[in-house]
Amino acid sequence: MANLGVDSLKANLTNPARSYLWDVLIPVPVGGGNFNTYQIRVQSSQIPQVSAASIHIPYKQTAGIEVSGRKEYTHTWECNFLEGEDHTTYDALYSWAQQIVNDVAGTGVGDPFYKTDVYLELITVSGSVYTKFRLKGAWIQTIGNVALNYTADEVITYPVTFRFDSFEQVNS
Repeated sequence: MANLGVDSLKANLTNPARSYLWDVLIPVPVGGGNFNTYQIRVQSSQIPQVSAASIHIPYKQTAGIEVSGRKEYTHTWECNFLEGEDHTTYDALYSWAQQIVNDVAGTGVGDPFYKTDVYLELITVSGSVYTKFRLKGAWIQTIGNVALNYTADEVITYPVTFRFDSFEQVNS
């Protein structure tokens, strides 16, 4: 019989993953911007959700059975960005959004030109990458509101929602 006590669990989890050790990498930023800008200024994010749809198979007068169906994604990924007085992050993200649909012209470039792969790397305490997720065909859907407040003593942050085609775990 398996030992499922707390002491046993603690003994087997000698190096837990920390939720504050990760990086976002956008190797080919669309619309300009610096590779390091995104890496440094993403304040929070999450690993995208994945699930398997179910298929109900009825059989005669029984309740039937459930089997696994196709893989489903939410196809959205959210990040919160920090902004500096140099406003390079917002400028880069806004430029990317302009590639998708320009505010003045109302036109944009095609899929191959505004989509790029984005990587979310999880890092060990020693600084090495222990797992990596690749979001294929990512693009900006929303640059959220930037909250400004005279009474707050906080850094400017804003949410950005990305859409993506699919994602995969890439262990390097």
